Amino acid sequence: MTTKFDIKQHMQLPETFKYTVTEVVVGEGGYHKIFRYDMKLLVKWSACMTIFTKGTVFTMDSTAVRTTGLMLLLLFLVTGVACMCSIKDISQLKKMDMVPLNNLATQVNAFVPFVLALFVSLTLSRWWALRVTALGKVFDSLANTCMIVASELNDLRWEEVRLGVMKYGMASVELLVQAAREADEIDSLVDHDLLTKTEVEFMREHDLLWQRPMVMWAWIMHIITDAMDHNKTPAPSRQAVIGQCLAARDGMANINMYLDTQLPFAYVHLITLLVNVQNILMAIKSGLTFGQAIPDGRLFVMLQQVLSTAVIVFIYQALLTISYMIMDPFGDDVLDFPIRAYKAYVASIVDAMMGAGRGCPAVSSDGRLHRAMRSRWQSKIATDGETVRQLPGEF
Repeated sequence: MTTKFDIKQHMQLPETFKYTVTEVVVGEGGYHKIFRYDMKLLVKWSACMTIFTKGTVFTMDSTAVRTTGLMLLLLFLVTGVACMCSIKDISQLKKMDMVPLNNLATQVNAFVPFVLALFVSLTLSRWWALRVTALGKVFDSLANTCMIVASELNDLRWEEVRLGVMKYGMASVELLVQAAREADEIDSLVDHDLLTKTEVEFMREHDLLWQRPMVMWAWIMHIITDAMDHNKTPAPSRQAVIGQCLAARDGMANINMYLDTQLPFAYVHLITLLVNVQNILMAIKSGLTFGQAIPDGRLFVMLQQVLSTAVIVFIYQALLTISYMIMDPFGDDVLDFPIRAYKAYVASIVDAMMGAGRGCPAVSSDGRLHRAMRSRWQSKIATDGETVRQLPGEF
């Protein structure tokens, strides 16, 4: 069922849950996303006390925990095989030459942290660029365009144009998210009165989902420049609108570029292989060292090998997990962008820009500033006794 467009409906924040240090919102598809966190509370309660808070490496994905468990199983398997080989004389375990294996493990361990840190840094930089220079640019362009339109086309006769800009702007955001998520759900725009059925049928002619939000911005630029021509708006204002529309298109193109141009597969595969080799070498070395400690009953050495393997393997695997979860921040993982919250923010900015003219002071030709004494849309009683709506610029 189609509901009449109301920008206020798009301003409603999604359902929010507050945990110890994180604030989680319900995102697209009903999945929970981290909206914000409190660094002060995190330091106050410590990472150990908040280890199972939603959004940590312990709760967002089971890959790191599962891999750590497998490496511990390998550790005990290696220890068991070593004990079986020396079952006739368990003291022979102490004579194992561990120097070559220790040297190999040391060399790998010296190399892996450097390349893994570089890989994680590169992944985080791409994630931040997607938010600021891509998605943020689209949001900023929509807000700036609405500000220019509200200022230059503020007469009542342009009310339909302003409403159309709001509808097409919010439609572009919806279509952009659909393109990033590879979800063809354009019929929902009719239900929210953002597009008409005829416009949706036209949009279906564009099979590539990334074309649709760009078409919206072409429409926005077209109707605004046409309206400004009819309104005899100065050319610099038209140029400003064109610049904002082009910037929005550039932002959408950047999102497509980041999502469809991944880091070289060979490089990512090599990083993953190095981490896997490091984990396996750590498990084997610790397993043999554990076996060497059995004849003398050195419990501290045994415990130290188990803990070292668990901690190191988990940290490396957790970093890999974070990297693949933020590669595509438009998905359903807990670390992905809370798009519904972002859309509510954009809608609130659009509403503020389009409504900023109400109560705005007027400047007379003599330079005097006439400030509003009541709402510009408030009814007033004319001298002939009829009730009329106050026109823009009247106070």
